[in-house]
Amino acid sequence: MKLLSWGANTHGQLGQGLKSEQCLLPGEIRREDSLDLSCITCITGGGGHTLIVNKHGQVFACGSNTKGQLGLGMDTEHPVFEKIKSLDTYHVTQVACGWDSSLAVTKDGELFVWGSNAYCQLGLPKKKVPFTTTPLKLAITNVRAVASGLRHSAILTGDGQVLVCGNGKSGQLGLTDNGIPIVEVENPQKVPGVMDVYSVACGQQHTVVVTSSGRIFVWGSNKHGQLGVDPTLHSTVITPKEIFFPQRPDGGCILLSGWTHVAILTDGGKIINWGRNTYGQLGCHEYQRPLSWKPQIMDNIENVTQLAVGSEHNIAILGTGRIVSWGWNEHGNCGTGTEEDVRVPTSVGMGINQKAVIAGAGAGHTFALYL
Repeated sequence: MKLLSWGANTHGQLGQGLKSEQCLLPGEIRREDSLDLSCITCITGGGGHTLIVNKHGQVFACGSNTKGQLGLGMDTEHPVFEKIKSLDTYHVTQVACGWDSSLAVTKDGELFVWGSNAYCQLGLPKKKVPFTTTPLKLAITNVRAVASGLRHSAILTGDGQVLVCGNGKSGQLGLTDNGIPIVEVENPQKVPGVMDVYSVACGQQHTVVVTSSGRIFVWGSNKHGQLGVDPTLHSTVITPKEIFFPQRPDGGCILLSGWTHVAILTDGGKIINWGRNTYGQLGCHEYQRPLSWKPQIMDNIENVTQLAVGSEHNIAILGTGRIVSWGWNEHGNCGTGTEEDVRVPTSVGMGINQKAVIAGAGAGHTFALYL
């Protein structure tokens, strides 16, 4: 097996044992013995750091650590993946990364947070805890999943409710006071008007959820149509709003969000997306989707088995095990060998014969695990 990475690497977030401005083509990570590639279950990243979870519930981290977002008890950068030993007695099932913060959910429904809390995105008072270099357990129980935006977090509970904390200046928390968005929330609060939620995702300044029956609710900034409604009519949505389109996603869909675009991977291997398309985030040229806020099925890709979304780029694994990418590519995060934005799904790693099984992305960096 091989774990390859590419894109931005100023802080060593690619895990290759070095720091560089960028890596335009896939390169192999430098692996410590404790990181067994065959056990990896998910990979995700933030502004300049990366987290890996394995089937044993262990978490590994590398990259930027200015606010303790690696959870290693110190603030020095790590260009090689290192295990977060303080979580060894817990079984982590899922992690999420904000710009410089990290959150982890355990199989027992516990929630751990670390890194920057400058906007209360960790669900703690920022004056008391401006940041933390070691994971702290919140008092919340029965947590099923967590998502992170740039400066806010959304927590999905086992009974289908969504709790939010952090910055709410653009309405991304879905909480209001006398019709005005609550600017900041330090203790996670329930979002009214949404229930039976199956999946949640956060963008730069927005939040989107899918219910068990396939209904989609959105709130926050809609400057680029990322909420799936006309931005000329609704530049901001401050409370949950249901959006409708011809093909309702099935209950088994996977919901993902970049900073300003949203993507849904359906059970049938199709991608429905909407939002900003300035860099080709929607997998087509701008003139092909002038109303990019309208949710639409991508017609140039199918049989997708896995999808990962960075801040403004996307990476998909096809049924054949081949990887394609599209979107913003300033740091080589699409892995095509150039810094030009990629407007349509384009093959990555042409010289790689192995089959890709897991894809992951941070803001401007990308990972793929090959058999």
